[in-house]
Amino acid sequence: MDLEEDWDRFAALDVELVSIMVDPLPDLRAEAQARGIKSLVATDEDMRVSKTYGALEASMHPGMKPGHTFILVDKAGQMVWRWDWPGHGTPMYVDVDEVYQAVSSQLNVKS
Repeated sequence: MDLEEDWDRFAALDVELVSIMVDPLPDLRAEAQARGIKSLVATDEDMRVSKTYGALEASMHPGMKPGHTFILVDKAGQMVWRWDWPGHGTPMYVDVDEVYQAVSSQLNVKS
């Protein structure tokens, strides 16, 4: 939600926010609506995308379900940045400024 609320500066970087989860689309649609999520939400029920970007590794359920991971993919489909939740005892949260700095740095944006 914080990314959506602060999206203007990300939009200026020509990036798109896509939440990808392995849950069935009807469940995702209901959850997104309940939480007021307006950005694109996609399903990865067969976990092909999760496997492609290694999102099954850093997880509470390794190999079975993706973890809480942020991945920046460039327009060529190459992963250029990622952040994985480090585990129990730490918040499942990345500060929006940290995400912005990482994204703009990978895109070589001058501040």
